Amino acid sequence: MELRAVIIWGILILSAVLPAVGLFLCAVIIVVQIGSMGLRPFVACLPARLATGRQDFASPRFSIHVATHAEPPRLVIRTLRALLDQDWPSDGYEIVVMDNNTADPALWRPVENFCTAHPGRITFLHLMGVEGAKAGALNIALTHTRADATHVVTVDADYVVDRDFLNRAAEALHRTGADYVQFPQSYVATTTTAPGVDAELEEYFRTNAAAADEAEAVLLTGTLCVISKTALVSVGGWSGATTTEDADLGVRLCHAGFAGRFINRVVGKGLLPLSLRDLERQRYRWCSGNVQTLLRHGRTILTPAGEFELHKRLVILTQLTAWFSLALVPFALLTVWLLTGQGHTVAAALAAVAILLALCDIVSRVVARGLRDGQALPVILHALACRIALAPQSAKATFDALAGCRLKFVVTDKSGGKGAGSLPICHLMVFLTALLLLLGGHPAEPLIRAALLALLLPLPAALLTDRSLRAYRATIASPVKEVSA
Repeated sequence: MELRAVIIWGILILSAVLPAVGLFLCAVIIVVQIGSMGLRPFVACLPARLATGRQDFASPRFSIHVATHAEPPRLVIRTLRALLDQDWPSDGYEIVVMDNNTADPALWRPVENFCTAHPGRITFLHLMGVEGAKAGALNIALTHTRADATHVVTVDADYVVDRDFLNRAAEALHRTGADYVQFPQSYVATTTTAPGVDAELEEYFRTNAAAADEAEAVLLTGTLCVISKTALVSVGGWSGATTTEDADLGVRLCHAGFAGRFINRVVGKGLLPLSLRDLERQRYRWCSGNVQTLLRHGRTILTPAGEFELHKRLVILTQLTAWFSLALVPFALLTVWLLTGQGHTVAAALAAVAILLALCDIVSRVVARGLRDGQALPVILHALACRIALAPQSAKATFDALAGCRLKFVVTDKSGGKGAGSLPICHLMVFLTALLLLLGGHPAEPLIRAALLALLLPLPAALLTDRSLRAYRATIASPVKEVSA
């Protein structure tokens, strides 16, 4: 066990025995939560740096990299067909498909056959024993990039891009002069079945990425990103040191002085996670990986130099902490204190305040953005339910990353055949714990009762979100069955 994990677990155990230690810990958490809530509007008000125009590729040459692992073959082929059909000179781009560690030939052979039918346009690679998950696969693809390529483009295996995608990318590079650009992630068939889930996922781009665009410090999000090959190679390529290799690369690019812009235009759509469990796994990886990245580059990020450098580093911080949550610690301490008869202490009240602040942060982010975007009230409420349903995983992911737990890269299932079982047990455990404490008559203080009532919310929010994803899965059932055939 790492020293950091020993220290964190030691502090938690000591806090349960000595409430004074917990009092200090909860006070620190409250300060961090209030600071993070106030940081976003502060960052938005900072002056933006003007585009420098350092790059001017009149006609970039693209190398499109598609990393796959145990994906439904027809899903990948559908993605490749859209990439082949670009309104861009065929000699101006290539496609490199890197299939890593897929043991079942039935999953990768059909893709290989399709690629072989397009010689000179698609390079297909299949390797076992690849380390570093997606980062390792993308680094291998990078070594097979054509010598005259100016930019590397990453596209996830389930994303079908618009026919003018490369045209939009070239225009964005020329207009902004950026070293790399990031387009927003978007999802098919969400309008009628899962608009709330879609809105919750979109909130990051509407808030964090939009603010980062002004500072030219946008972090990458894994798909639909276009990166100068020179910049990518100069920072050492992709790194598998964290489970969010995209955010890690973005931090390194910014630190090296390269400029990144967010282009707020949908140029391709993929599939939502097809179950609540898959959505939770995705959020866990995003949150824990970003915390890993923050810990890895913390000294770099938190050492500003100059007004515009301060702006850049602050927007990097807000992107990495978009799903950051310390709520697991006050929840654990409050539960222990109430069960041991220490529920009337100042420490318990502060733990309750920390839990309520975490809820307020969720509400302020989702509702404020929904109102600013003019979303319908049902969509805002469903988005809020989705964020609350994912809160336990965000809290666990934050704690695990801070404690130094070993994290594993998990590919989001797109076949529709996994992860569609019962609700995760953590929601039920939190709900029953809070309910039993309320019914047991332990908390008399209004703050503590309010915190316990807040802890009841993730379970019904999860049920609502699960229902939306079930409807979504049913809507796209035919396409999913088709790509899984």
